[in-house]
Amino acid sequence: MNDNDLFEDMEPGETRIMPVEEYERLQKARRQKIKLEKEQEEFRLRAEKAEFKRLLPIRNNLPYDDNIANEICERISAGELLINMTNEPHMPTIRRTNQWLRDNPEFNQLYNQSIADRLSIFEEQVVQIADDVSRDYKEVQTTKGAKRVLDPEVIARAKLRVDVRFRHLKAGKPTKWGESSTLKVQTDDELDPSNFTHEELERQIADIERKSRIVKPV
Repeated sequence: MNDNDLFEDMEPGETRIMPVEEYERLQKARRQKIKLEKEQEEFRLRAEKAEFKRLLPIRNNLPYDDNIANEICERISAGELLINMTNEPHMPTIRRTNQWLRDNPEFNQLYNQSIADRLSIFEEQVVQIADDVSRDYKEVQTTKGAKRVLDPEVIARAKLRVDVRFRHLKAGKPTKWGESSTLKVQTDDELDPSNFTHEELERQIADIERKSRIVKPV
């Protein structure tokens, strides 16, 4: 067991009695470890940046390659973003990829189909993100002990992720997701959402969200 293990295997709230000299020695070793890890991470980032800069001219002039073009389309179909892929060393830059699309009609057609396929992934992710409540709460310490409360940052981030996907869906599938798309199904029930206009639905949703933020006393 090394010095840091004495801290890392301690349970939250656990205390151990040790001589001051031993405690200071362990704290010093821990600080040295953190410093070393930070230096190693900085070195890794500098090396990556240098390699990225070295490869940039090559990637900016990379000849068209069917295998890479197919990989781009397959990964887009699976939900990935081109801007992330083109940061990888074996990939062309965004500028070069756009040139490939202009110069290769077959790649362009397959790419556009992949964009359409990705919309199906986004449709499922809208539901998946909304249903995932595993990180909606965080634990905070109060005078009465630990308490689980809603984490507004996590919820705001989830809403942003859903909104971004909605924007893609409205642009890519306007008939289904566009503002003008409405269901022609109505009932005589005044409270039925299918009878609401878009503006009325927006007001209803805003009102529900406002009420959900009210914490009722136990």
